[in-house]
Amino acid sequence: MKPLFGQDARVPTSKRIVFLGDSITDEGTYIAYMDAYFRQHMPEHDITLINLGVSSETASGLSEPDHPFPRPCVHDRLERALQESKPDWVVICYGMNDGIYYPFSGERFRAYQHGIRKVIHKVRRAGALAIVMTPPPFDPASLQGASLLSEGHEAYSYLAPYAHYNEVLRRYADWVLGLTDEADGIVNIHDPLASYMEQKHRTDPAYQSGDGIHPNNQGHWIMARTLLARLFNISLEREPSYVEQPEQSELFRLVRERHLLLSAAWKEHVGHTNANKAEALPLKSALEHGERLTSRIRESSEAQPVNRHATARSFWKGYERIDFYVAGREGFLILPKVPAPGNPWIWRAEFFDAFPTVDMALLEQGWYIAYYRLSNMYGCPYAVELMNGFQSYAAGAYHLADKTVLFGFSRGGLYAFNYAAAYPEQVAALYLDAPVMDIRSWPGGLGAGDGSPDEWEECLAVYGMTEESSTAYKETMHSRATKLAAAGIPIIIVAGDADAPVPLDENAAMLENHYRLLNGTVKLIVKPGVGHHPHSLEDPRVVVDFIVGAIPNNPSS
Repeated sequence: MKPLFGQDARVPTSKRIVFLGDSITDEGTYIAYMDAYFRQHMPEHDITLINLGVSSETASGLSEPDHPFPRPCVHDRLERALQESKPDWVVICYGMNDGIYYPFSGERFRAYQHGIRKVIHKVRRAGALAIVMTPPPFDPASLQGASLLSEGHEAYSYLAPYAHYNEVLRRYADWVLGLTDEADGIVNIHDPLASYMEQKHRTDPAYQSGDGIHPNNQGHWIMARTLLARLFNISLEREPSYVEQPEQSELFRLVRERHLLLSAAWKEHVGHTNANKAEALPLKSALEHGERLTSRIRESSEAQPVNRHATARSFWKGYERIDFYVAGREGFLILPKVPAPGNPWIWRAEFFDAFPTVDMALLEQGWYIAYYRLSNMYGCPYAVELMNGFQSYAAGAYHLADKTVLFGFSRGGLYAFNYAAAYPEQVAALYLDAPVMDIRSWPGGLGAGDGSPDEWEECLAVYGMTEESSTAYKETMHSRATKLAAAGIPIIIVAGDADAPVPLDENAAMLENHYRLLNGTVKLIVKPGVGHHPHSLEDPRVVVDFIVGAIPNNPSS
């Protein structure tokens, strides 16, 4: 299944997305987080998010006997929901209620499968893309107001769930992950949420991830972050301050107010069979009020332009760290204790803090370290464009040297090399370590290496290529090398001769041979018998000396 984000991984200028689901979606914090992200960092994009979640709802049509009323079923309202909302994409999240909190049953499982497939079919028939989320996990350690029951009881419910109900949801999630030929997109929220909950419980036995069924704010942020990555190829790791302290952010307070207003109006306008009806304005009035709130959100953001960069300060290994956003992507700087003359800096293209012997040696000599999170973009043209914006902002805002030294580890080699070829006047040198130089070698696996099928599909998508058209990549790599050599950019490469995933001859050695033919300055250090890991050198002096010597007018060169 191809990724949903468009060619070159650009965020669409306009998209109308409807969310269908149970009480987790009805509560909608993860949708509000997504909305706040776009309104803070990408206000020029018209991303409309419509929450049509209904509490207690299922896709299967099942209901446990002890439920206060028959559980509503999405199929009772789906046609009208699609007709009224006119979505481009529909995000579907069911499962928590569909097993009705009982031990696994083939009959109940088949009802869930039939219900999800029926939703997918109706969504696609309406002309929208159907995106299915896995069920979130059930967390018995955080269960509140209910009693866990072992297997063998006559009846279970959300107030008395099966103790191992998450095993049921795990089977449902695994099935959803296999819908690659039926759904237009699949988003796995079960695993990242379960991993987060497990880690928190391990470090704090008293930790509450929510009420066992509904995740807390941190859980909703993980859902939002996962959706942003899967739908828009926006990789985020930092948790916004409003997740922990929503009342401290005027922008998020307004976004949340608007979300609740419109969600209630849309839900009641479409109609549903939940016995509890929300107080809601008529949709037309709610939309008008929503526009006024949108204006206030825009004014709040424009009144504090720093919101677009949202700087934060902390410490990393005893050095000051400044975090910020550029074009909605996370970046940061590590500051030396005493900056070297001219404020030189190294820029990790990928895998910050992995095998950082060279980074630390230069940091101790007064160099800055920079990182910009463009994960899963494989150095594609749009990534290169974003990198240029990052360099302009970072160098200007923090008075860094005009030229940077790029570190390209593994797939980071694609970013470093492609950026240097596009903007040679802004790059002083390249340090490439077990670098990917040819996407057909990795992740394509079309040479001696194994490759990675999922990442190959993702890579082709961001480059806007097919496997057939990717044959031209090696030629473009050679033309980029010509630009670097003409600009006099020196390159030092470290690689192992037993690298199975990124074979030396197809990548590092190929570049070194070609660069020498172009009379470029290049040094290749081959590590006998070493595979893809470990990167770098235990003694970084040869790399550090090469880099420092590449900086023009550097007093220490």
